[in-house]
Formats: sequence, C-alpha cells, structure tokens
Amino acid sequence: MRILAVDIGGTKSAVGLCKLGVTPGHATVSEVFGLMTFVSRDYRSLLDMINNWQIQHRDLPFDAVGAGVAGPVVNGHVHLTNLGWDIDVAEISAAIQKPVRLCNDMQSHGWGILGLAPAQRITLNKGKPAPGAKALIAAGTGLGEAIIGWDGKQHAPMPGEGGHASFSPNNELEDDLLKFLRQEYSDHVSWERVLGGFDGFRNLARFLASHQKTRLPGYLTAQGDKPADWGAAIVGATDTFADSVLTLYATLYGREAANLALKCVPSGGVYIGGGIAPRILPYLQKHFMTGFTEKGRFRELLSGLPVHVITDPLNGLKGAALQFCQDILKKHPNL
Repeated sequence: MRILAVDIGGTKSAVGLCKLGVTPGHATVSEVFGLMTFVSRDYRSLLDMINNWQIQHRDLPFDAVGAGVAGPVVNGHVHLTNLGWDIDVAEISAAIQKPVRLCNDMQSHGWGILGLAPAQRITLNKGKPAPGAKALIAAGTGLGEAIIGWDGKQHAPMPGEGGHASFSPNNELEDDLLKFLRQEYSDHVSWERVLGGFDGFRNLARFLASHQKTRLPGYLTAQGDKPADWGAAIVGATDTFADSVLTLYATLYGREAANLALKCVPSGGVYIGGGIAPRILPYLQKHFMTGFTEKGRFRELLSGLPVHVITDPLNGLKGAALQFCQDILKKHPNL
C-alpha cells in the first residue's frame, strides 16, 4: 500500500507518501516519497494542505490518507487544540475519493515507535528491557503522552492527551512554580504549560527570574509577546540563566515521564519524542534521569526501565501510515 501520511503539528506539518513493507507479523515504512514540510498556520485545513501536496506531486498516486492529529479523535472528527482546525474524515474522503483515517498524534507516534530502528534512538538509560508496554512522552509545540499497550502478543498504541493533566510539584521550588503559574492560568495549570514548546520555556524563564530576583536577559525581553520564540532563544544561549532554565526543564521532563511510567510500568521502554528533545540532548543526558527516578519507594523500578530519545524526525509521519497495518495484518495473518 501507498499511504499519503500527514503529521500535523501546531507549528509545522509534514506530508509524504509512505510505502508500507510487511514482514512476518511486522510492518514498516520502507520508503518515503515527496516529503514536504508546511507551516501549519499558513493553511486553512487538512484538505487544503493535501490539495497543495497533490499539486506539487501529481506523479505520485496513493491508496489512502493517514493523519496524526493533535487532539482527541471522536467518530472520525477532531478539533485541533493548537490550530483551531476542525477535521472530518467523511468530508475529506468525499473530496479526494480515497479512504481516510485519523488518529491522535501520540497514537501515530506510538505506531512509529513500533517500526523504529535502533539507530533512530539515543539511550538515556539502558535499564532492563523486557516484553511489555511502552510509554511515549513528546514535547513540541504542546506536550503529548501515550501508552503503547501490550497483550502478550502484540502492541496497541492508544491515544492520549496526558499533557493537559494537572502539573504536580515535587519539591519546594516546584511548589513556588505552581503558585507562580496560577497567577496566569487560574483555571488550570497543566504540564503543557510547563513543558510545551509554545509557552513552557517562557513560563520557566519568567518564573526563575522572579524566584532569583533578577532581570530577564535582553535576548529574552527582545522576544516580547512571542512565547514560541523564547525556546529557540534559550536553547541558543550560553549564559548561566539559560543553563538554569534548561536544567529545570530537563528535570521536569523526567519528572512527568516518570508519572506516565508509573501508570503503565513500561518494561518495553520509555520513549521521548517531539522536536525539543534532540535540541537539548546534553541537558536530558545530564538531568532527565534525576527527575525520572525521584519517586521515593519506586526509584528502583524506574531506574530499571529503558529510556530512549527518538531521533527520527519522521517517526510521527511514518506512524500515521502504519496505523493501517493493524487492518492489513488482521486480513493477512500469515504475512
């Protein structure tokens, strides 16, 4: 099958034609053709984006469309939290005359993990891998979380919106962070407000400046009311203030990954996805496991879990295509 796969992000979206390859009991994306990256907000809808891709690649026919979308999919419909789009499967399928399948973006990344090669990840903690569930946490524009379930024979990626769960402090500094954020988000302080790339870095920087009773560096105040640009400025800086923000960020990333891990005990590994992790890898290597293992009586359990950073930038795109594999393998169990 040739699947036109779409990985929709709040900032950028990827579209490419994926050719599926099936080996006994397992499916992978063997090739990706016509890969294009779009600025998401430049388009009015998913259909608009697909039409643009087709205009550029008339010579690349496809059998179906698979899309990973940042929001809960209910009865073939989804409202994208960070874009404001409404996507309906029936509407798009009628327009392009092809089968269309939507899944939550974390579910598509989960499918991608199942086809991930060892060279497409960097290990933060070797642990003691064993057959079982896997966990995924991914910070990009927002924060996504998902569980890839295990029934003893096969994995099943599940949708998730765990990034919108309530932020939970673990020490006095984090208590102060929660109090600080409640001044701006009085109704609900979620983990996405702390770790999401759109406003997480800005929130942590503003908090640390207030907590340390110091001024924000000029390279941050110059960003004004553009919170999405604060992350790039902090990652690109080399001063002690940026170091303190990234250290806190990496520690908190580990903290919430451990919260997820305790909910499913992923003996098959914890996977860190999204666009931020590869850009701050030295900080994750130094501080992530500190936050991850600080869980009292369950320190030993968490220390034994494998933890990997996904380095394949097309993991979500490939996963959007691989969501079709479950049907293929059910119809052809001997493949």
